[in-house]
Amino acid sequence: MDAHNRVSRCVVSPIKSQPHQRAMTKSFLHIWLSVILLGGLLMSTTNLSADEPSAVGPIIGINTSIVFENENGASYATRDTYVRAVEQAGGLPILLPPIETTSSLEAYVALCQGFVLIGGQDIRSERYGKPPHPLEVPMPQKREEFDFQLISRILATKKPFLAICLGAQEITVALGGSLIQDIASQTSTSIVHGRRQHPSATRHLVHVEPGTVLEDIVGTTTLETNSSHHQAIETPGKGMRISARAEDGIIEACELEDYGFGLCVQWHPEALTDEAPHLALFRRLVDEAQAYRAK
Repeated sequence: MDAHNRVSRCVVSPIKSQPHQRAMTKSFLHIWLSVILLGGLLMSTTNLSADEPSAVGPIIGINTSIVFENENGASYATRDTYVRAVEQAGGLPILLPPIETTSSLEAYVALCQGFVLIGGQDIRSERYGKPPHPLEVPMPQKREEFDFQLISRILATKKPFLAICLGAQEITVALGGSLIQDIASQTSTSIVHGRRQHPSATRHLVHVEPGTVLEDIVGTTTLETNSSHHQAIETPGKGMRISARAEDGIIEACELEDYGFGLCVQWHPEALTDEAPHLALFRRLVDEAQAYRAK
């Protein structure tokens, strides 16, 4: 009897008699398949040199939301508009679900050349020194902890990022800034910024500051955006420059100075990629990530 047959007999026979072992074996195989695939992706990307044109664009990591969580585990998701926007701009999108080990988190950051930080629910107010607001809807604690650890490492490496809606607010808080907890109840604005004021995204104008990176990307100082948020940046964090405001003065975009490429927008450009200025944000991210990879 050859070695292959001996292995087959010792594996198959017990599984037929013990269903739980069959499930364990399948789980083990799934884990090893994931390890092999991730290892291959790491090898294929880290072995690229500046003189070798890549068959795919730079890897853009996209964090995820926790859809639900119970005693059986959690379910993670990201709207496909983020994924399609990155791909349309020439990048290779991968999803980054929350993980708890430092080594795995560092592997995420090492793997990616750029990042999209997505929208979601609210940051807990105590993180930026305010008491909870009655209309605050905190994101799951697991996601909040992961997002801020991920952001800390992104900022330390100065890798390119595009932070959208909640992502922009997370960057702000990570850099020591603060937020307006609820625009409708804490300001006198007549502009509908969305969410609780309206069940679906609305649109309004934003005024882009001349001479900013944002103006260079979109090519205009007046831009129409969608709007689906009830919170906003109140005080930008350290090293953040305001690059756009709504007509009521609400901060709509910031960019990091002395960083490379770090852009925060309050609207959702991933839902507007059929409009050139909004797709251009993702194209610039991919271009900057490509340049980072070529270093």
